[in-house]
Amino acid sequence: MTMLPEGRTIFISLKWKLLVAVLIILTILGGVLGGFAYRQLINQQNYLLESQRDKLAQNLQTSISLSVDQSLSAAQQIALLVNDAQQTPSGYQAMLALRWPDLQLYWELDRLSLMSLSGQVLAHAGKLIDSAEMDWFKSVAVMLEPHWRIVCLQECVIQVLVPNLLQGEPHFLFMETGLTDILARFRMNETFELAVLAPSADVGEGQKYWGREVYSISNRHTSLIQLEQAAAQFSWEQMESRGGVYQVGEELSALWVFPLAKGESPPAILVINNISDWQSLLNEFQESMLGTLLFSLVLSGALVILAAWAPVVSLSRHATLLPMLAEHDFDTFKALSPKTSSFIVDEVDLINIATLNLAERMQNLELEVDEYTCELERLAMLDTLTGLPNKAMLNHELQKTIACVGRIHDKIALMFLDLDEFKRINDTLGHSQGDELLKIVAKRLNHSVRAMDTVFRQGGDEFLILLRGIRSEEDVRKVIHKIFASLQQPVVLGRHKLIVTTSIGVAYCDSNNVKAEELIKHADLAMYQAKDAGRSNYRVFTPEMLQRANNKLMIEQDIGAAIEEKQLSLSLQPIVSLPDGKVKGFEALIRWHHPERGLIMPGDFIPDIEDSEAIIRVGNYVLEEGGAILSRLIEQGWDDLYLAVNLSAKHYMDPGLIPLVQRILSKYNIPPQSLLLEVTEESVIEQVDLALSAMKSLKRLGVRIAIDDFGTGYSSLSYLKQLPFDVLKIDRCFTAGVLDNSVDSHIVTTVIDLAHNMGRTVVAEGIETQEQCDFLAAARCELAQGYLFSKPLEERKAFRILNEIKGHGVWPVESQPQLAKLGS
Repeated sequence: MTMLPEGRTIFISLKWKLLVAVLIILTILGGVLGGFAYRQLINQQNYLLESQRDKLAQNLQTSISLSVDQSLSAAQQIALLVNDAQQTPSGYQAMLALRWPDLQLYWELDRLSLMSLSGQVLAHAGKLIDSAEMDWFKSVAVMLEPHWRIVCLQECVIQVLVPNLLQGEPHFLFMETGLTDILARFRMNETFELAVLAPSADVGEGQKYWGREVYSISNRHTSLIQLEQAAAQFSWEQMESRGGVYQVGEELSALWVFPLAKGESPPAILVINNISDWQSLLNEFQESMLGTLLFSLVLSGALVILAAWAPVVSLSRHATLLPMLAEHDFDTFKALSPKTSSFIVDEVDLINIATLNLAERMQNLELEVDEYTCELERLAMLDTLTGLPNKAMLNHELQKTIACVGRIHDKIALMFLDLDEFKRINDTLGHSQGDELLKIVAKRLNHSVRAMDTVFRQGGDEFLILLRGIRSEEDVRKVIHKIFASLQQPVVLGRHKLIVTTSIGVAYCDSNNVKAEELIKHADLAMYQAKDAGRSNYRVFTPEMLQRANNKLMIEQDIGAAIEEKQLSLSLQPIVSLPDGKVKGFEALIRWHHPERGLIMPGDFIPDIEDSEAIIRVGNYVLEEGGAILSRLIEQGWDDLYLAVNLSAKHYMDPGLIPLVQRILSKYNIPPQSLLLEVTEESVIEQVDLALSAMKSLKRLGVRIAIDDFGTGYSSLSYLKQLPFDVLKIDRCFTAGVLDNSVDSHIVTTVIDLAHNMGRTVVAEGIETQEQCDFLAAARCELAQGYLFSKPLEERKAFRILNEIKGHGVWPVESQPQLAKLGS
């Protein structure tokens, strides 16, 4: 059964998701298309209404123009009716009295007057001109051009002034015609209704229709009701400024205002165009679009369900069957899988075929995995080279064995073995011979242990041996002696015969609370102690080893901060000439002022970092500070003094040493011979070729070199002869016994003679008494240093003493010398 994730999980079938997606898409698409079509119809309606309004405005202007033109034509015809003899005002009056009914009928005239330019009525028919009309006449008659206007009093009429010559003098014909023909032509072939409204200023209070009187209105019974409703709902300013479509009562109408004259609140024609039929068509279109959309949605949903039903059913079956693959139930999966048509296939059928193939391959792969798993389980715990149990097996067995301590075993022991000089053998004879050596060693170790013990290979040339059932430490020592004896037998590799030795660390465990990693670490620490003690040796782990290891780690971590935060400083111990007692130089001795542990002497931290890169950084610091001290000595006038600086053997192998010394000499502008670099003979002999190259480069710079602690190492005189050194320093272990031990005194005198024969200067270290000083002076030793002269001093105090002895340079001897401390 298909397992759904825990939590609030809702299952929704794929067919419903597909159906909802299709319906949403169709709905959006239908809505967009329907809205677009509806918007187009609305725009088309607005366009048609605007066109109709423009057409009506043009028709109105055309009708008025035709009426004016008709008046002009009438004026010409009237002039022709008066013959030359009658071209007088009385002739016009006689013609009007005779022909006025015909003229009124033919030209649709309501009034006609002949007027002089001064406004005198010379002849007339119909009502006389009133004062308002006379004012209008006088305002326009001066231009002697035809003029017209529309005037609405009781009704709306069009008045026209036409210039006319009478007896060679300009006169005007005043003609007035009703708007009936104009409105008839305006409304020709149109279905709208119109109303002629008077100016608002001409209407008394209490009048309806925006304060205007209705002069005339078409279809009075219906249109008057619409006019009242429009006046109640919309202001005249709305109608006049923008017009448009309005809901007037139950009808939707387009209302347009056409002013009949210029000025403020002129008479106007209001057109009422009923467009309810058009709106009904739009509503019918909306309903048909909605019905079409619903029908499309239902049809599409049915088609989607029909098309997706079979694939979804197949996918549902796969969802049920696929967990069987995870449960490795391949036979049931194949039996229940749907059969695929061989004629028409789709993506779901391809999934079905792919899952069947996957099931087949997974079943075959499972069989192969089962076969290989057994083999891998065997190989995972064994070292492929030696066949011994490997590191993984060590952790497994060690955890089980520790858990049994106190129940089955009283005590167990873990031995950590590292072959001595294996890297040199591997590099010299090749890796294949090295592998053969490891195989031989593995066999010998297996033969050296007891039946209950297990030998493991951790990697490289490291082996571990788990000793069970330890009753006393003697049991462990017996196994160790057997191992040493077995490895003492020569190993023949081709043409080479080798004696292999090993260093062994032993860690005991008598509690089941110890972790496997912790026991391995203890044995490893003990092994390194054994390796430091010499080849073919062993050491048993003690808590002090762990403390020293932790201390070393702490020092390696803190030394960087010590340099950055200037916790290190240099103390100066004077080096004095034995013949005259004058100071010749100083040895710079480093001090560490730790913020938590206080003053740390070099012997307490230098050995812990001499194998790491930190020793290079410390040496660089000493060189930099030494250069600054020499610069200050020169500034004080002591340019004949030198400064001895101790460097580790690792520093001599560093390619950055020579550029650093060059930079310091240049930076502080100090003579190269004033800098004396010390190195122990033992550290130089470890890699004599590299050390020799570095020393020669330093000599080319003019820097002097001293061999420190001479006599404590194992170097031969042939090596010593090769080294380009300038000063030989005799170690305090020999100078301390020159008065009491004849061997020491002979060694010291011999070393002094040897150095002189090689052309070197000798410095004796650790001089604490005047008798020692006298003996060394008698043996022709040139220089000495020690607590007889001074313990290491702070720079400030050393400079104070130099200022006191300036002029003679004799260093004062301590009255009560203190015993020198190791590592000073």
